[in-house]
Amino acid sequence: MPLTGVRVLDLSRLLPGGQCTLMLADMGADVIKVEEPLRGDYIRLASPFDENGVSPLHLCYNRNKRSLALDLKNQDGVSALLSLVKNSDVLVDSFRPGVMERLGIGYQILKKENPALVHCSITGYGQEGPLSRTPGHDLNFQALGGVVELTGAAGCHPYVPGVLIGDVGAGIWAAFAILAALRLAERTGVGQLIDMSMLDAVMSFLSIHGQTYLSTGQCPGREEMRHNGRRPCYRLYPTKDGRMLSVACSEPKFWVNLCKLIGHDDFYDDHGAKGERRTEVIQTLDKTFQSKTLEEWTAFFEGADVCVSPALNMGESFEHSHVKSSGLVREFQHPVKGTYPGTRPAPKFSNLPIRDSLPPPRLGEHSAEILKECGFQVKEIESLLASGATHRGADPVGETISE
Repeated sequence: MPLTGVRVLDLSRLLPGGQCTLMLADMGADVIKVEEPLRGDYIRLASPFDENGVSPLHLCYNRNKRSLALDLKNQDGVSALLSLVKNSDVLVDSFRPGVMERLGIGYQILKKENPALVHCSITGYGQEGPLSRTPGHDLNFQALGGVVELTGAAGCHPYVPGVLIGDVGAGIWAAFAILAALRLAERTGVGQLIDMSMLDAVMSFLSIHGQTYLSTGQCPGREEMRHNGRRPCYRLYPTKDGRMLSVACSEPKFWVNLCKLIGHDDFYDDHGAKGERRTEVIQTLDKTFQSKTLEEWTAFFEGADVCVSPALNMGESFEHSHVKSSGLVREFQHPVKGTYPGTRPAPKFSNLPIRDSLPPPRLGEHSAEILKECGFQVKEIESLLASGATHRGADPVGETISE
């Protein structure tokens, strides 16, 4: 595997850090989840649970990882972590700014133990600035970052975005930054402290819209932008059965093809219509697409050279013939019994197998194994066990995180 030999200490909880280290683990890295001994990563307690009592969120984010229970409020636990840092390449945390320093494991201390260490700290608003110590979750970052106000129909309240862009996006950006920093460390022997803000991740997804604002000063709202419903050629249209059909014929050739197929040759030049003409085109297309059901339109456009597709619910998406043919869903080892279906890593390599060596671990399941690998003697491990700084495996204790 590409990252075989890379050791990652994952001190994070919940999604952003989990997304980051999952990507590294799937590519072969030895990811060690360093978890608080009693509750562990809160994601373990996130409902609903499968028939074996395991959280799907835990199944999603913690395959191919090992778990080390370590109490970082216990000095023995801190000392153990610093010893592990000497033999690790990456450390990921998701604490608020200042917490790592208060625990005695801030970057300045870590790099003394290992100058080549890549330390990635994922926070809501970054290490500095007026909001740096403010709590928040994905919706807060999407709201402050401008995404919420761009989502929904004009004249209506904005929608809560259906995807966790801040959490997942920050995790993806963090994994990319870590790989870049590892490459540099290979050449120079010097590590990095990576400050990964979830707000920054959200605003990076503004992409061309953000650049348009910066370049022109234009601050558009819902249905006022190229890709959020302003143009008749790039919208969702309701069908006879109340479903939605996505039309994304941005290029004139696709728009012309669409107009020919649905009998509206008079709209050839209106893919980006504005003002009263825009309203006229959209209203006409609304009526046109409400003449058939979603299934009928899907069959009607099959094989046509147009950018049109049905808006599916999650069940329909996973059951779609193309998704099934891609092998996106496959079976992974379940931590309790048998296997469970999950999604493989998104990229497909020409000569690289999908890693499936470890099921999501039980809290602290690999504690003694990891400590022994890192040079701890039997007496030292027994001392850590006796002090409560670690344990050999247990069920998490705490309140269930409700749906």
